[in-house]
Amino acid sequence: MATLPQSGRAWIKAVLSGDTVVLRGKPQSGPPAEKTFSFSNISAPRLGNAKEPEKEEPFAFESREFLRRVLIGKEVAYKFEYTTTTNARDFGVLMVQHPINGETNITRVIVKDGWAKVKTPDGKRTVRDASEEQTNLAELEAQAQAAKKGIWADKDATGKVGVRTAAYALKEEPRAFLEKHKGKPIDAILEQVRDGSTYRVCLIIPAGNGKTHQYITLMLSGIKAPTYRKDVPNVPDIVEEFSEEAKYFVESRLLQRDIKVVLEGLSSNDNFIGSVQFPMGNIAEALLGEGLAKVVDWNITLVTGGPQKYRAAEARAKERKLRLWKNWVGKPRVGGPEPEFDGIVTRVLSGDMLIIQSVTSGKEHRVTLSSIRAPKGAVASKPADGKGGEKDSVKEYGYDLDAKEFLRSRLIGKQVHVIVDYIQAANAGFEERECATVKQGDKNVAELLLNRGLAHVIRHRRDDENRSSAYDQLLAAYDKAEKAQKGVHSTKEAPVYRITDASFNAARARQFFPYLQRSGVVNGVVDYVASGSRFRIHVPSQNCALTLVLGGIRAPRAGRPGEKSEPFGQEALDFVNQRVMQRDVEFSVEGTDKVGGFIGALFTKTENDRQNVAVMLLKEGLASVHDYSASQSPHANSLYEAERQAKEARKGMWKEWTGEQEEVQQEEKIDEEKPAETKEVLVSHIDGGGRVFLQIVSDDLRRLDSVMTKFAAFHAEANSEPVAPFSPRTGEYCSAKFTVDDTWYRARIRKANPDKTYNVTYIDFGNSETIPASRLRPLDSQFNTNALPPQAVEAKLAYISVPELDADYGEEAFEYLRDATEGKTLQARILGRVQTATGTALNVLLFDPKKGEISLNEKLVKDGYGFVEKAYAKKYAAEQKAAKAAGAWGAAAAAAKSKKNVLASLMEAQEDAKKSR
Repeated sequence: MATLPQSGRAWIKAVLSGDTVVLRGKPQSGPPAEKTFSFSNISAPRLGNAKEPEKEEPFAFESREFLRRVLIGKEVAYKFEYTTTTNARDFGVLMVQHPINGETNITRVIVKDGWAKVKTPDGKRTVRDASEEQTNLAELEAQAQAAKKGIWADKDATGKVGVRTAAYALKEEPRAFLEKHKGKPIDAILEQVRDGSTYRVCLIIPAGNGKTHQYITLMLSGIKAPTYRKDVPNVPDIVEEFSEEAKYFVESRLLQRDIKVVLEGLSSNDNFIGSVQFPMGNIAEALLGEGLAKVVDWNITLVTGGPQKYRAAEARAKERKLRLWKNWVGKPRVGGPEPEFDGIVTRVLSGDMLIIQSVTSGKEHRVTLSSIRAPKGAVASKPADGKGGEKDSVKEYGYDLDAKEFLRSRLIGKQVHVIVDYIQAANAGFEERECATVKQGDKNVAELLLNRGLAHVIRHRRDDENRSSAYDQLLAAYDKAEKAQKGVHSTKEAPVYRITDASFNAARARQFFPYLQRSGVVNGVVDYVASGSRFRIHVPSQNCALTLVLGGIRAPRAGRPGEKSEPFGQEALDFVNQRVMQRDVEFSVEGTDKVGGFIGALFTKTENDRQNVAVMLLKEGLASVHDYSASQSPHANSLYEAERQAKEARKGMWKEWTGEQEEVQQEEKIDEEKPAETKEVLVSHIDGGGRVFLQIVSDDLRRLDSVMTKFAAFHAEANSEPVAPFSPRTGEYCSAKFTVDDTWYRARIRKANPDKTYNVTYIDFGNSETIPASRLRPLDSQFNTNALPPQAVEAKLAYISVPELDADYGEEAFEYLRDATEGKTLQARILGRVQTATGTALNVLLFDPKKGEISLNEKLVKDGYGFVEKAYAKKYAAEQKAAKAAGAWGAAAAAAKSKKNVLASLMEAQEDAKKSR
């Protein structure tokens, strides 16, 4: 758990005594930090406890109560001044924003009201050698003593000098106590929250001229929250899912607050069962409504007022699939006429405007929530360079973002009921708008916003009938939030959310890329869909937004207004809009483009499933594989398989596709007379079966030696060690220590094995091995693939098959190929790409310029270390047969003599090899 800094702002979680409190920080991705804090320079009377009730000093409870009523739940400024060495207690000073009895310093407030004694530096009650603050406190103490305030009073409120009457255990039978107080609201203080539905409560019971403080354990009737049991001596911990959230939910609302307890029954082990009422309502109903508890049938009949509200609250949580009900499946709703219809929220435009698609007609309605107005933004956008401009790199939001996010998180993709209240005519440049009451279950969405202080009510004229059908409820909700100072009504400074554009330019993208790549899968929200493969994503954890381009595919572009779309461009856009627009998603990045976009993969998040959006598009025939970028993707196999399925099913753009067309196109693509590219290359690694890794001679390759020198020096430094154990994901780039020479190289994870070993490929040379996690490190950003692209490219010798290493003549073929390529600069004619077991590879003819125009492919076949693939041999035979049948054999033979193609040369070499056996 995080710790509080030495000074700052915090909330008062609990008051332990008249001079000690528990500070609570702001929750950030988990339980908030907490710290026990004692006030400097003062000492309050000690409270007793269940083990030692006799040690309670006079006025200890009154002192605690004074401080509790002043501070509990409030935000304060604090500063730790010192920590004692004997018992490690932290002492300091607390300040409040609004003066209390003329003071903002809580230490002075306590002394001024006579609820603590002032200490001096040596611990004796004299003012000799005291500081200025201690002198002031001593003066306040003298005034309180003279006025007989607090602990200086002659008698307490009961007319007695002494300690309150407190009972930590019942002095009578639980059943008798229950019958005496059953059904009557009892003033109480909630002293401890054990879990969301079990509390330690101090009942304040009138007794004669005074009051008795009776401590009991109380279980809420009718509900059960997840069990939370932790750090109990000699008892195993039990922390069920959502138990911490339920516990915090109750603590933040009820801990050490004044409540009303209604006792209703006893459990089998004589714990009391009852209801807790607090100013905001019934805590059991609140827990049920937030999906933090479930109704239990065995004591639901004990609930005062009946179980209807509890059942209704649980039903709402089920319908919204909140927390404990996240996997709950309900009955589908039935659509209705358009003036009142059921629909699906497809987009949240702002804190008061939604796009809802009718279930029955399929029509999309732009709906404005009746009679409310969303908050305005915090301030105008601010660019990073301070010069302004249309495309700012940092934008600021306030309650407007809170309102929009509240609606998005609860409504997007969910079914709602819409009652159109009125149509607002077009005016002042605004289009005609449908204004409606939108309900999710029995909850009015506008009312929910108002309850949280995330909207304003429009004050209609008395004669204006164009208003919400639930206008009175909206007014009540607005007034309630205003009195509670929630949201826009708060007296605190409004929140400001600064969101950086990580795709503002290429330089900004490079700054964010290392972290995003190391993070593997990152959570985000799709803000906008530009095309089937281009998305705008908000990343809350980093307070940034970025552009993500799907790697490995090309989706057709949808035309802008007035422009013509590419075939299936609009269909691709609609497809992804329906599935990811404003949804919670996951994504990973593999690189960046020249304009600041991130290239990577996008995944939908559902309750029981996770799907790759690129694969979804390919399966529907709404995109095609982009060979080059697919070869760089860890999802290459899935992409090619999805495209194959779409082709076979004749979906989308493959509706007219035929296998014959594909073969013809492939033949044209690998025609040696028009290769895709011709490059100078070095063979860096040889696998069996004619698979090789090539390094293309370029400026990047010439930089490789110097980069590897720096790389080795970097890993020789002690601070290159990872702070925590490194557990990379499949497809992630990393540093790996090669077992042959114990040197660090750049690598990529191909597979994470169950035994904590990893299959890696060294991206600059092509060789692979399996190594333990201890030989892996995160790849530092100065050496990532943006700084230097991978230098080894997988390739296959075109047209031919070569024996695998473990097959007959496999080792001989390997040696032949190594002798022919080792240390030589070769020429590669790249004829296209072919599918391999690991993705795709270049389809090449290799030539040694110093040894003529005969390809290495042909030499392997001629010397008996390879053979022409069966498919090409059959194709060649079919061509010869067709030519002969057409009576053109003589002409074909003459042409072949003057100019043979590669396939013919390979077949001739194969025949020569057979004859020489």
